[in-house]
Amino acid sequence: MTAPAWGHKPPPVDDVTAYWTTVPPAMSPRCGYWITRHHYGTWRSNRWIRRQGYHAAAEWLGVWIWEYLHVIRPLFEEEEESLPTCANTAE
Repeated sequence: MTAPAWGHKPPPVDDVTAYWTTVPPAMSPRCGYWITRHHYGTWRSNRWIRRQGYHAAAEWLGVWIWEYLHVIRPLFEEEEESLPTCANTAE
């Protein structure tokens, strides 16, 4: 089986709370995977993940909480800002 352009999904981090308030020494492979997928346009946040708290979202994504709060969630916020707004044009 050939790998997609963004590679195969690496294993999740062992403990999402290991880097909660401090910057990890290096980005986890799983965080890099999600960033690459987002860059290629093959992954966007869904409503479920956006409604979750940061701990549940980090566990689901397999990244450290710090990475979710400072790397992944800002990607979601950029997506929301770039979505076209629906203006009511009825008079």
